[in-house]
Amino acid sequence: MMRWFWIFCVLVLVGCAAPADDTGLGVGRSSPEAAVDGFLEDLNLAMRDPSLVDVATQRSWAERLAGYFAPGERVDQRVAFSEMLAGFADTSRNPIFGNRATLEITYTRLEILNREGNEALVHVVDGSFNLRWLNEQGEVIRERTGGLTEVIGQQNGGIPVIQVDGLWYLTEG
Repeated sequence: MMRWFWIFCVLVLVGCAAPADDTGLGVGRSSPEAAVDGFLEDLNLAMRDPSLVDVATQRSWAERLAGYFAPGERVDQRVAFSEMLAGFADTSRNPIFGNRATLEITYTRLEILNREGNEALVHVVDGSFNLRWLNEQGEVIRERTGGLTEVIGQQNGGIPVIQVDGLWYLTEG
């Protein structure tokens, strides 16, 4: 279970390389911090969506989450998110402990560590993940919390973003 979780976090926040020919719509934001904030907010919403077991819902969330990445990175991100969300939906319904599992990413604020031209590095201050296993009544029977930066393996302490056509997107960096 924990091995899957580490893979999940890496896929979600780092992603895989993608060809630069995707023309899908994105959800770029007006600032580097807004791009990261919107992505983390939608990621948490996706993981709480009770209809995430439905393949169409997974596809919809995968499309939305991939849209936070630079246009040339979305094709592979869409695939990675589809696989990750399907795995998470299955794991949350059939956990190792209890009756269901939940995952939430929390943080206090976002700050720019470095910004040069159309690239920036955003630090998720006090970023952490909280994995909980719940019993039939929804009570926590086991919990695991850890630092977000360590989980995603960002040596530079932040999430890279890039500006494309005036809007900011996450990037594989």
